[in-house]
Amino acid sequence: MLARSVLRYRLFSLAAVPPAERRGALLAQLAAWQAFPDSVYLVDLFGDQAQVFAADRQQLAQHGLMALPLWPESLLHEPAADGVRLLQSLEGFEAQAWRSGVLVASRWWSALPDPLEWQAFARQARVAEQSRPEPQDLAWLKPARQPVRAEQLGQGSAGQQKLLVLAVGLALLGFASMTARDAWDARQRVQTVSAELQLIKEGAAPLLAAREKALALADRSAALSRQLAAPQPLDLFEQLGLLLPKGSVIKELDLQGRNLKLALELPPEVSRATVVQALESGAWLTQVSEVKDGMPRSWVSFEMRLDGAGPPRQASSDAGLKRAADETPVAPPPLPLPSPTPSGRRP
Repeated sequence: MLARSVLRYRLFSLAAVPPAERRGALLAQLAAWQAFPDSVYLVDLFGDQAQVFAADRQQLAQHGLMALPLWPESLLHEPAADGVRLLQSLEGFEAQAWRSGVLVASRWWSALPDPLEWQAFARQARVAEQSRPEPQDLAWLKPARQPVRAEQLGQGSAGQQKLLVLAVGLALLGFASMTARDAWDARQRVQTVSAELQLIKEGAAPLLAAREKALALADRSAALSRQLAAPQPLDLFEQLGLLLPKGSVIKELDLQGRNLKLALELPPEVSRATVVQALESGAWLTQVSEVKDGMPRSWVSFEMRLDGAGPPRQASSDAGLKRAADETPVAPPPLPLPSPTPSGRRP
C-alpha cells in the first residue's frame, strides 16, 4: 500500500475519444502530465473515466517495491457517492471530492488544513464552498478493481498480434508438412500455397491500411494532447495580473512545463503570506512556496505548480471582479467657490 503523501492524483475523462482509441489517448495524456521526473502511473480505467495515481519510480526502487502489487491508499476505503470529505491518512490528511462514485479531485496536507486552504480546494474541485468537515478515520476495504501500471495498458493489443503471428506460423507449418508428404506433386503444392498466400495478402491489405491510418491518427492525437496540455503564456500573464497585489512588479519568470518560478518586487505593505494566498485563490496556481537561496536581492522568489492547461473560468472572473472593485476611482472633492468682494460681487 502506498501512502497518499507520496502520490499525485488526476482524473482523466475519455468520453470524447472512441472506445478503441481510449488507451492510446490516455497514454498520450500521461506522457504530458510529468508528475515526477520518472513516474510510475497506477491506472484505474473504467468506462470513459481513468483514475490515475503517480509515484516516483526512483523512490519505489529504493524501497524494493517495483516488483510488488501497488495499491494507492485513497482507493482502500469505501467510495463516496457525491460531495467532499476529509480523511485521516497514514501520514497527514487527504481531501476528496466525489461525483457519481468517481474521485474527481484529491489534495494532501501534512497537517490539518486551515479554512483558507480548504476553500481553495473546494474551488479547485468546483464544488459549492463550505466549511471544513471533521477528519474521518475510515475502515480499510479492498477495491473491486486492481489498478494496473500504465505500461500494461498496451499488452492487450500486443497479445493479439502474437496470436496472429502464431496462427500464420501454424498455417505455414501445415503447408510445409503437406508439401513434404506430397513430394511427387511439389510443384502443384507450391503453386497452391502461393495462391493462398496471395489471397491472404489481398485480404489483409485493407487491415494493414486501416492500421497505418490508426497509427497516424494516434500520433496526431498525441501531438494535439501535448499542445492542449501546455499552459499558454498569455493566460499566465493575465492570471498573474488579476491575482497579484497592486504595485507588485515581476522581475523574473521561468515556466518549465507546469512548474513556474516567479520573482516579485513587492510594495512595503504587502506580506509574503498575502502573495501566497492571492496566487492560490485563483485555483490554477497551486503548491505555492517561497524560495530562499541566501542571495541578497531586493525581491522575493516563489515556486508553484500549474494545475491544468488554463485557469478555471469562474476563478478568473471572480478575481477580475475583485480587482475591478479594488481599483474603482474615487471622485475628487468639490472645488471651493471664491469669496465675494467687499462690493458684494465676485471677481
